[in-house]
Amino acid sequence: MKQPKTLRLRWRLAVPLAVTFFLLWLGTMYMLTAADQESIKVKRNLYMTLAREALEEQWGYYQKNLAKGLGAEAADILQQNMSSQGVGWIDSEAVLALVVRDSTGRELRNQIAWGYGHEYGVDMGDRWYLELDSGLDDEGQKALARWIVDHRSGGHWDYALYPTDPDRGGVADADGTFARVTGLKGEGNSIQVQRIQIIHPDGTAETMVETSTQGENPVTVDLAYFRLKSLLLPDSNANAGTVDMDLRLSNYHASHAVLDAAVAHEPTGSYIGTREGDGVTLRFVACEFDMGAEAMRQNRGLYLGTFLFAAVVLLVLSGYLSRRVTGPVENLSALAGRGEPCPQDGPIKELNTLAEAVNAGQEQMREQIRRERAFTRAAAHELKTPLAILRAHAEALQEDIAPAKREEYLDVVLAETDRMAALTAALLDLSRLEQGEALAREPVELSKLVRGVFDRLALPLERKCIGLKLDLDERWTEGDRARLEMAVSNLASNALRHCAPGGTVSVSLTGEEGGVVLTVDNDGEPIPENDLSRIWEPFYRGDASRSRDTGGTGLGLALVKAAVEAHGGNCSVSNREEGVCFRVSLPSLQSAQ
Repeated sequence: MKQPKTLRLRWRLAVPLAVTFFLLWLGTMYMLTAADQESIKVKRNLYMTLAREALEEQWGYYQKNLAKGLGAEAADILQQNMSSQGVGWIDSEAVLALVVRDSTGRELRNQIAWGYGHEYGVDMGDRWYLELDSGLDDEGQKALARWIVDHRSGGHWDYALYPTDPDRGGVADADGTFARVTGLKGEGNSIQVQRIQIIHPDGTAETMVETSTQGENPVTVDLAYFRLKSLLLPDSNANAGTVDMDLRLSNYHASHAVLDAAVAHEPTGSYIGTREGDGVTLRFVACEFDMGAEAMRQNRGLYLGTFLFAAVVLLVLSGYLSRRVTGPVENLSALAGRGEPCPQDGPIKELNTLAEAVNAGQEQMREQIRRERAFTRAAAHELKTPLAILRAHAEALQEDIAPAKREEYLDVVLAETDRMAALTAALLDLSRLEQGEALAREPVELSKLVRGVFDRLALPLERKCIGLKLDLDERWTEGDRARLEMAVSNLASNALRHCAPGGTVSVSLTGEEGGVVLTVDNDGEPIPENDLSRIWEPFYRGDASRSRDTGGTGLGLALVKAAVEAHGGNCSVSNREEGVCFRVSLPSLQSAQ
């Protein structure tokens, strides 16, 4: 199984926190965008309704102009007005598509680029209507729009020229520049533009646009008043900003595709309008664009602002958590790594508990190391004396000494060898118990075991004039009989060794809830309070009354504690006014009887 990558706590907190903030931000923006889509849909339908009403009004003007005998000019006027009506979406890249078809089958649509002008001045001389869409592809339309942006004046998003003569509709800052339009003349005064040049007062000519329109017998007209507009520019508001020309062209074509389907009786998309009874006359308005993309485009500032705000909040919150959570944890980790005491009065309760546990563990480890070192020193010390004695007597035996003396020295060597063997056996026994060696468990009746141990000490007790009081109830436990007998024997030997002559050793065996309690109490000098907690340590001896001269290996009580704990019990010792009481608790086993 692959192990997870190890990271610092602050990263473990920061990463899910950042993901949570991002998902919350994303969800919030999604809901706002969905709400904006509905708002845009309502706005689109409203504009389409208003555009259709305006188209109906323009249709009425068209009928009146036809009645006045304007003929083809009536259609030019209608198409120019429809083109102006297509730029109805302020701060949006969506455009309206409009189509009309009269009873003669003439079909008119709003244009991407359109213009008009008069030869002599505003409303003076012939009025010419300029058609550019048939000769411009999308790149040409964008190039024309960019030219207008670079040369516009007066704060309007179109291009206009006025004559210098106020009487002809001129303006004060006009310099006499005029437009020269070359193209193919259509019905009435319409021109399919091939080229438009701007002629400056010094006679220089600047080409505004050239189209791909081909044809014979082109005409050229000079227009003192000239105006050119494009759907690829913002509306007339000077502060409307820039336009995504590619997106607006795409929406324009998509909207007219909806109109094509509607005209062909294959309705699709969003359109409204009127189809009259003759099956030919119709007036439609359509608007097709990606409302989701439009909502996101309009909310770009909101997305960026809220994202930056969320990022700032995330950074502030991460910094706060670093100071209040990760900082204390990292400090605790550093102190624990160096083995130094950890503060237990911090602002986080769980960390204080952890610090307390770390301190306790460090203290326990230091105590364990101290005990191990003390054990090593004590074991070496215990072995040093008999080894020295053995060496001294062995060197003496190498010399020529009296036979009686030789026998005496050999007795000493044997005694010290036995002492070392007993010490080594005790050390091995203690090691096995502390390492958790499996015990040979069986039901053991403790009162018989205890009585048997003290019966074997009857003679030593009598020699020291020590009285013995036994108060033993029948109690059972499950365990290793030999280990339990060794533990009781060591307690008995310890009591005998330290009981004052003429004193009494009192032994009791009673029951408690779920356990058996053995107490061994002897009269004599109490154990100093400083030694009570260490009395169970191997080779530990406190005052002179418990020195090596009293006998034993120094491992008796340590073996008692190890054996009892191996059986799931515990040991304790306490002083009384004129003696010491050892207490052993073991799990009980219900007697088979």
